[in-house]
Parts: sequence; structure tokens; C-alpha cells
Amino acid sequence: MKKIVAGLVLIIFANAAYSQEEDKLLVSEIKQSTVVTQPATLGKGFFLIGSVFTYTADDKVFFENGKKDYEPGNGWGKYSTEYLHFQFGLTNRIELAFALPYKIKSMTGSIIDKSPVNDSTMKTQYKSIGQGIGDIEFGIYYQLIEGSKTKPSVVSKLNATFPTGEKNPTNIKEILEYDYPTGNGETTLALELIYRKITYPYSYSFYGLFQYSFSGEKIMLPYENSITFKSGNRYEVGGNFNFLLNDWIAVQNDLRLFYKHADKYDGETAWNSLTQQGIWYNPNINFQFKKFRLFQGVFIPLIGKYFPANPQYNIGLQYIF
Repeated sequence: MKKIVAGLVLIIFANAAYSQEEDKLLVSEIKQSTVVTQPATLGKGFFLIGSVFTYTADDKVFFENGKKDYEPGNGWGKYSTEYLHFQFGLTNRIELAFALPYKIKSMTGSIIDKSPVNDSTMKTQYKSIGQGIGDIEFGIYYQLIEGSKTKPSVVSKLNATFPTGEKNPTNIKEILEYDYPTGNGETTLALELIYRKITYPYSYSFYGLFQYSFSGEKIMLPYENSITFKSGNRYEVGGNFNFLLNDWIAVQNDLRLFYKHADKYDGETAWNSLTQQGIWYNPNINFQFKKFRLFQGVFIPLIGKYFPANPQYNIGLQYIF
């Protein structure tokens, strides 16, 4: 009898030890999971730090008829942003996020004025630049329906943006030459719902987003008084399809439909804003090196109205603790 009891005790301890080792391996696997196999939110106590660099050269736009053409006034700009973002798993279903952007902007152009009376032409060239901290972002993500490797998940994301960046033009030299503001000067709140399903080695998602902007006040152009304004509400719907090429390379395909109401300005000299709409395609390739992840991709505007028509390039690096 004693031998039987002793044997049962040994079996129990062996199973407990095996289970603990299995849990450790599971945690390690989660931290090294790819964008296809990762959980919908970070696990409890997990911490992710990342950096994303974006770049676009802006000189074309989709006009009202949907035709792509150069911007008026021979305008040409370069925009880049370095995002530092941090994410923390508060529980297995709740994740907190924080993003700090550093923006660099450069806008050049020329305006040609023709006078038929004097039969003369005058060309004015200008350049405005700006760099500095942008508007910080906070987010809280919650799994409404907790997913797994076989079960779909539904996640709600609530993101708030606060106007921490410079909102007014500074270092003004001329009406068209000054330091460009790096902030929008307005608080925004965005709610996003995401449905996601993993069918190894594939995963797919569908999502919808609504962003509401609260009114703000800023100087729109040099030598003018500040005016109140309110950015138009923004809507997005889309989906993505991702697949693994092997254990450490994943490909993402994201298609996004965008619609934004016209902005409202309370000032006589403010320019008119137009309702924007467009469709983006965003292919990405991800490389997983244990806890490191390197990804790169491009946002490609397909069609639109009063919508930027230039591609935006992205490259980023992430590490999970």
C-alpha cells in the first residue's frame, strides 16, 4: 500500500513539473510568435517596445473626378515620422499602448503670377520646414471575445490623441517661408473593432474605425490671428490576409477604405476644406528573429477624391520582453 501511495505521489510531482516546464515553453513561444500566430492582445506582464519610420514624397493628389494629378502651385513636400511605441499586457485580455511621434516636414513650391496688362510674369518660390515632437497617443485594447489558435477573437481599441506638438507656425521669415507646425492642435478619440481568425499558416481580419475630433484653436497661416476649427469625422473599414512563407517570414496584405468629412473653420481667411475619400492597399513583409521583429511595407493609394496619391514607405523594428 505504501509503495502504491509513494508511486502516485511521484507521478503527481512529475506531472506538475512537466506542466510548469510546458508553461515556460508556452510563454517563450508566445514571445517569439509571428504576426500570423500572435495573440490578439499582449499576454499579462508582456512588454513590447518598437520603432516605426515612415516616409512619403507628396506632389500628387486625386481630384474630384478621381484623376491623379500634380498639386496646384507646383507644390512638393517630404514628410517623415519616427514613431516610438510601447505596449504592455495588463491582463491576458487588456493591453495598454503609448506612441510618441517625431515629425520632419519639408514643403517647397512656386507660384507664377501673370499680368496681361503689363505683359509680365512674376515667379515666387517658397520653402517651409518643420521638425519636432508630434501629438502623443494613448490606447487601451480589450478582447471582447477572447481568441485562441482555433477560436476567433474580437478586439475593441480605444485611442486618444492629445495636442502636445507645436500647433502654430514659428520662425516666420515670410508669408510662405516659416517653420511648419508638427502638431494638429486638437484632441481626437478613435474607436476600432477588429475580428480576427487564425487558420494556420494563415490569418485574416476585418475591422471598422470611427474617429471623432474635438475643436481646437490655432494659427493657420503666418501673420494671422488664431481661429477655432474642428476636423471632420473619419471612418475606415477594411480587412487583411496574412500568411507564413516559413517559420520566420510572414506576408501581410491590407486593404483599407477611408472617408473623412470636411474640416470646419471659424475664420474668414481659412482655406476651404473638402471631404476626402480613398482606398489604400498596404502590403508588408515581416521577419521574426526570436523576440525581434523587422517589418517593411508601403501604403499604395489606389483611388480617391481630394486624397493624397503618393505612396508612403514604412520600416519598423519591435522587441518583446
